[in-house]
Amino acid sequence: MRIHVEQLQDGCILSQNIISDTNRPLAYKTTVVDQHIKAALQAFLIKEIEVESFLDNGEKFQPDYFLDENEKVLDQMIDSIVEKSFYQLYFEAVKAFKQLYLSWQSGALLDIAKVRQLIIPLVEKIEGNEEEIIKLYHHSKQEDYIYHHSISVALLSALLGKKLKYKQGDMNQIALTGLLCDCGMSKITPNILTKHITLTENEYRDVKQHPVHSYNLLKKIMSIKEGVKMGVLQHHERIDGSGYPLSVKGDKLHPYSKIVALADTYQAMVSVRPYRNKQSPFKVLEQILQDEFGKFDMNVVNELKKIIIKFSVGTKVKLSNGIEAEIVFVDEQNPTRPIVKSIHLNDILSLKDKRELFIEDVL
Repeated sequence: MRIHVEQLQDGCILSQNIISDTNRPLAYKTTVVDQHIKAALQAFLIKEIEVESFLDNGEKFQPDYFLDENEKVLDQMIDSIVEKSFYQLYFEAVKAFKQLYLSWQSGALLDIAKVRQLIIPLVEKIEGNEEEIIKLYHHSKQEDYIYHHSISVALLSALLGKKLKYKQGDMNQIALTGLLCDCGMSKITPNILTKHITLTENEYRDVKQHPVHSYNLLKKIMSIKEGVKMGVLQHHERIDGSGYPLSVKGDKLHPYSKIVALADTYQAMVSVRPYRNKQSPFKVLEQILQDEFGKFDMNVVNELKKIIIKFSVGTKVKLSNGIEAEIVFVDEQNPTRPIVKSIHLNDILSLKDKRELFIEDVL
């Protein structure tokens, strides 16, 4: 949808990269617009831009007018005949999950039919959208973290299941496990989850009970498979027995839980939190490989590593020193430290040899 820059509102999503007159990128496709971005575009005298037909809250974007009246007619036709895009389904799913989560906070029972209805269409979109799944952390907001996190964990879990050769039926169950693993957070005092300072011992103990709360929300629903229930209960357990709530380890862990455990940890680490900024997939993968070694199933970790490597070459990134660069080569032995080329200076840097640098963000 082509609009005038003055029509931008918070939550608009760019559908194309915006390039300056000097051929430098001002903003990238899928960027969610706020007042700062709008002001920057106006400062660079950008007049017209392309945006998605929906906002980041899942609602339809309805500008006051169209630059081309024919486009208005086309937009109305597209609504009725074109299959929804991955991102449109994603934002709609986040919005729908938020409504369900708030109802659970109020004491409502979990309606598994509604849960399936919001996540299965997205699981069916995994093929061809692997890179988008890895980049979903860009859209997570502090105030809506749990909703974005739950949908993202579901999708990454299903993608990892696909890479591990699970059939579609199992992928759907794994996605449900990822989606519902934190539904028990709805039973935790909300103020605890948004604190900007270290939790007290009692607060941390309460938070560590959320897998049990999640399990309790599911245990009496006969149409939910036992694997999903066990995966939800065990998603914070670890291979070495260091997890919670029951310190289960090794072969006693359900296969679904091993997948969701990694997806849940990865998504939490890349996303913005009250106590820190978001982190890049490369930095998080490096931390998982180094600091969390022995805690996760290495078969699952290796599939996550392959997914990140697959979309790496050609990806624009921001380094920890502020330089924007493009990945030109990835060594499978050092996937988190590729060779990059500075976009503006054309310098070639091997991050394997520059340990003080790391990839801070994926653009």
